[in-house]
Amino acid sequence: MNSNIQKEINSTGGLSRRLFLGGSAAMVSFATTRIESWLSHDYSQFGLDQLFSAFTQSLNPIQKQQIVLPADHPMRQVTLTQATFNGPHIGSLFNWQQIELLRAIYSKLLSEQGQAWLANTVSLEGLFEAALVRIYSSAPSRMTLRNSQIVLNGGHFLLRSQDIAGSGYALGGPVSYGQQIGNNRFKVQGNAFKAHGDAVDQLHNTLNQAERLKAYRAVTPNELNLQLRGAAKRTNNRLADGLNIGQASEAAQEVAAETIKTLLSGFSASHQNDAWAAIENNGGISELSLSLCQDYGFYANGERFSELSQTQKNTLGLPYFQVWRIEGPALTIHFQGYPHVHAYMNIANDVSKTAIGETLGETQIGLSESQVQSMMMAVLRNNTGADFAFMPAQFSYRLSPGVISTGSIHALDPFGNTIVVAEVDERTMSAELRDSLKRQGAPLKTGGKLRIATIDYMLQRPDLFAPSETVETSENRLRDALIDLIRSERVDQRYV
Repeated sequence: MNSNIQKEINSTGGLSRRLFLGGSAAMVSFATTRIESWLSHDYSQFGLDQLFSAFTQSLNPIQKQQIVLPADHPMRQVTLTQATFNGPHIGSLFNWQQIELLRAIYSKLLSEQGQAWLANTVSLEGLFEAALVRIYSSAPSRMTLRNSQIVLNGGHFLLRSQDIAGSGYALGGPVSYGQQIGNNRFKVQGNAFKAHGDAVDQLHNTLNQAERLKAYRAVTPNELNLQLRGAAKRTNNRLADGLNIGQASEAAQEVAAETIKTLLSGFSASHQNDAWAAIENNGGISELSLSLCQDYGFYANGERFSELSQTQKNTLGLPYFQVWRIEGPALTIHFQGYPHVHAYMNIANDVSKTAIGETLGETQIGLSESQVQSMMMAVLRNNTGADFAFMPAQFSYRLSPGVISTGSIHALDPFGNTIVVAEVDERTMSAELRDSLKRQGAPLKTGGKLRIATIDYMLQRPDLFAPSETVETSENRLRDALIDLIRSERVDQRYV
């Protein structure tokens, strides 16, 4: 063996020959393979378990301190298309051998199709080396994929290994993917995930007129509102939101199944199997609903579906919906295909086991978006002493029935927003803020000013809030205040 290569292998933090030829039982198959095979970066013969063992055993104490977290850390319940943590990137924390192992792990989490779809995302949007890695483990001194989960999170992707044994999640938990290509283009032309939009477009085209009308949705849900709703709520024997696939034609149900197959096809075979099992265990395709967001239905000439008269719609035919959602008792898939693609999946086998972290309380029927909004505004007022508060509807996510944990609350406030009080002039308020204040009984008058508790992000969004004349800042995070509230109250009694 080349002496320079041997020296590199034995360097601090490297993948030493001793690591591969001795150590845990998980490494036995490595020991029986010629070491030159992995030096040539050919990891295809090794399974995910082996790759994970090799990577975790290569970590030095400083690296472990940076990336290993407890299995019940609440951020394990969160997904974003950007990194969920601040911290050193893969390229700055690991040596070249460790990076190659992480690349191999990344490939094992995806099918060949998934690797092809994400190729431009990874190569053009910050590079793989700019991503982060986190390991959640209940046994940090003896990590395996039964007691640990590895998460890779970069610009426009978050992937997970199968979840820690006993959890209720498929796909390892909430995942995300996307791509910058195709900004503002009809059908997101050029974007690899156009294939997902096309699959739902085919489903839309299969529906009859009555079914389409049920699928059209006037209010576009927030893309990060991924919480599972639990047992399906029915109104007049149909799902409350969107078209119940089970009540569509047999042809539409068959296309719906093919659509789900396309959406899942980017993940590893084991992930796909787990996802399908979770769907079947929660009522199958017939329990899913389809929502097509009217504000993001487009025609080739640039016209928006929501802005046209029925006569104009009849003339132009069927639009192409670039934002849509598929939901079930234990499934949420959100596709935000405008201006480019952000997509999210949250699928569970058992919703009751998906809350991560400290148990704070329980809700028997879950809280809707409006109920969570009320709870958030109560927290803002209580935390600041302000008479009025504001939380825009698009930032209010639901809580699933069952246990409410610290992970559940981190999923409500994934960015860790801080609480502020802003003084604003009535004349500059957004329509939503003005309507919210009216419902709170605020004395609105021309030129009047009010102190309003809100989150720091609203200071960057005067279009949603208002320009702020003075601001009282704090270091208090909304999610911490929510956690304190839920510890002390029965949310079912107070907010439902």
